[in-house]
This record gives sequence, structure tokens and C-alpha cells, in this order.
Amino acid sequence: MNILGLMSGTSMDGLDLCLADLSINQKDELNYKIIVSDYIEYSQKTKNIIHDTIFKQSYSVKFIDSYLGELFSKLVVDFIDTKNVDLISSHGQTISHKDKEYSIQIGQPYIISKKTKIPVISHFRQKDIEFGGNGAPLMPILDWFLFKDNKMSVISINIGGISNIAFISNSIDKKNILGFDIGPGMCLIDRYVRKVWKKKYDIDGLLSSKGKIDFNLLKFLMQDPFINKEPPKSATTEIYNDKYIDNINDKFPNIKNTDILRTLVNFTALSISYNLKNHIPNNGFEQFEVAISGGGIKNKVLFSDIKNELNGINVYHFNMNGLNVDNKEAFLMCLMGYTKFMNITNNLPSVTGAHKEVVCGEIYEF
Repeated sequence: MNILGLMSGTSMDGLDLCLADLSINQKDELNYKIIVSDYIEYSQKTKNIIHDTIFKQSYSVKFIDSYLGELFSKLVVDFIDTKNVDLISSHGQTISHKDKEYSIQIGQPYIISKKTKIPVISHFRQKDIEFGGNGAPLMPILDWFLFKDNKMSVISINIGGISNIAFISNSIDKKNILGFDIGPGMCLIDRYVRKVWKKKYDIDGLLSSKGKIDFNLLKFLMQDPFINKEPPKSATTEIYNDKYIDNINDKFPNIKNTDILRTLVNFTALSISYNLKNHIPNNGFEQFEVAISGGGIKNKVLFSDIKNELNGINVYHFNMNGLNVDNKEAFLMCLMGYTKFMNITNNLPSVTGAHKEVVCGEIYEF
């Protein structure tokens, strides 16, 4: 089945698209072929609308839902062209989330179906929440399919706006997978770069490489409640907003901008290390390997910090049979859409805290 996965993630900067042919057999073996994938950056107007909806409530949910539905439709129609697509699976853009209570994703799937004449599956978090779960993170289900037969245990870390982690071992069955959001991935780093240097992001970590870690600031940041929270847990960029940055500036007014940025980078790496060492079974780190995906690993300083924090562990960029750091999240949507369409359970209670396994997602057809 050819499924087009759409992901607009916590970085809120563009739409990832991945068209893949995939199937799952009765032995839970995932077979797939990546046909084509792409990333389309949003206009500055769209980025501002999303940001102002989340952090300033400047636009109504109804408006932004339709706005992104129309935008996604246009991008999808242009992307599909003459390609054969059986199903579209769209994550939508998260604008608000609270564990076990609600999770709001917008980008009206009905509009996408109407414009493409293709069924659209969306809203993958609600059913899990209805059964007592957090509704997030979603990535560990894909990590399980990809790594469950790996000879060595794998810690999969995805660094988008928020970073999350999954622990996959061939000695652990699907019902006992560990996975959770860690805390900030690139959201604080990107937000600070935009605020101070008016740049989209710190290309290759060049700006942060000029600074030094301020250990007093780092100690303050590591007291963050979410970092120290026990899993299951999931986070949104709502937590790490402009007020978070302003609080840092107020409490540490004499630190150079480059040093604050360098410390934020190290904070992300240390948060990952702290959660890995405190919440993943400690059978000896030499028995693990760490596969990292997401846009965050393009920051060379961050990747170096993570390797230093996890000294002695094999840490590498995720790349597997056409799947890579750029298309993995969009492919996750292909998997979520397929499992919903085929009525295969696609939540992980051990990750989200839900009471039972359920089939998540809603089908929209014009």
C-alpha cells in the first residue's frame, strides 16, 4: 500500500513528506520501500501564524485549522503530481498538549481529502488519551518495528523541537517497551538564536561553538521539573517558551549570549544523558548502541556533546534502508496510517500510560 506521510513537528518550520510502500505481516515484520521524500519550508507568514497561535493565542483554532488544511492540501497536490497514492496520513501541527487530558493537532484532514480525493487518516493521539494515556510520544512504535530483531539493544533518540527516547531490546516484548519525551531538543536553542541573532537556527552549531558552558546556568537548567519527572511523560514546546528564555536572561544577566547558547546546547545533551542513565535499565552501557535521528543532530556541537556524555557507547546517525534523519518522522505517519487502516493496534501503553492497546487515528473521506 502506497501511503503518503505528513509531519509538521515541534520545530514548526516546515512540512516533511514521505511516500512509502509498506506492509506488516502476521509475524509483525515491517516491510517497506521509500518511494520519495521531501521537506518544504513554511513561509515566514505561516511560521509566524503557528507561533502566535501557540504562544500568544493571536488566532482562533478554527482559523488555523482551516489555514493549515488548505496549505497542506496545496503542498500535497503539488508533491503527488502523477504519483500513485492510496492513503494520506497526516500528523497535523500540535498547538497544545497536556498529558492524559488533551492533545490538539490542527491542519484540517477533511480539506486535504477533499482537495486530493484520497482518504486521510489523522488525529492519532485522542484514542490513547481516552484510555488514560498521554497520547505521546508516537515514535517508539516505529523504533520497535525497526530494531526489535537487532542483536544488540538499541536506544533510539529523536531530537526535534522536543527530544524523545525509546529503548528497544530483543529480550523485551512490545508490551514492555520503554519510551518517553526527555525535554527540550532544539526548541530552546532555536528560540534563543532567533531572539538574539535573528537567524532561523544555529547552522552546524557555529554560533554555539564560539561560547563556553556556564556551569551555574547549567545547574539551574537541570532543575527543570520536566527533566526530572518520572516517565511516562510527554512534552510540548509550550513549556519552553519565550518566558523560559526571559527567565534565564533575568536570572543570569551577565552571561555572554554565546555562552548562554553554548550552555543551552549542553543542557539538551545532559538532559538526554540524565534520562537515559536514570530510566533505562542499567545492564552496562557497553551492551547498548545509540541511534540518533531528527534535525538536532545536524548541530555538530550538540552531537559532540551527546557523544561525550555517553562516553564509551556507540553513538551514530540513524540510517536504515532508505530511512534517515530527514524522513523518519514522516515515515512514522505512514506506519500510523497503515496500522489504523488495517486495524492494527498502534499505541504503546508502557510508553503512554494508557490502560490498554487500541487502534488510534480517524479516517476522513470526501
